[in-house]
Amino acid sequence: MAAEVAARLLHSDQGGRGILLGGIPGVPPAEVVILGAGTVGTYAAKAFTGVGAHVTVLDKDINALQRISQCNMNVVTMPSTERNISRCCEFANVLVGAVLVPGARAPILVSREMVRRMRARSVIIDISIDEGGCVETSRPTMHDHPSYVEEDVIHYCVPNMPGIVARTATHGYVNVATPYIVKIANLGVEKAIAEDPAIEAAVNTHQGELRHLFLWTS
Repeated sequence: MAAEVAARLLHSDQGGRGILLGGIPGVPPAEVVILGAGTVGTYAAKAFTGVGAHVTVLDKDINALQRISQCNMNVVTMPSTERNISRCCEFANVLVGAVLVPGARAPILVSREMVRRMRARSVIIDISIDEGGCVETSRPTMHDHPSYVEEDVIHYCVPNMPGIVARTATHGYVNVATPYIVKIANLGVEKAIAEDPAIEAAVNTHQGELRHLFLWTS
């Protein structure tokens, strides 16, 4: 959904810079910077490149950058360092935060000063807001007021982005979850946890014991 949201927020009537993500002949496409080459970052990159945007992906894990570069996408990959992030913020029309640290708050990778140096009316989509956000100027928003402007940059920080495509999201969730639900029903909770590492990893609490900590901080 990041590309869909970004395309709308870049429109002039939404306060954006009036840029078409994919550009047109003679006019370059939007510059999109994605922080994080995990699942969210990879699919965001696919969506943005699919509409013709110029995409740069940063991650501290070189193996993650190698995986995303092998996905037949025309993307630029860079190590996630403070200097590289700062440089990318200066030319980005769209900045996507797709950072996840399991069991911990997302690290602040983009400082207020970096945001201040971004182009006026550019767009930040902080998908990491579920885990506290990776941009210093991010704060959670809701679907009825999904964006706000700070440091002359549009911020979109909705924790539950799929909530506005509830039918598609629900079908997608059920498709993925059903095999695990069936396994739990057939084997019972204890045996299913013992036999399936994916189910074991998804258990937050069991018999009064905290198995996996999920920390959210605004």
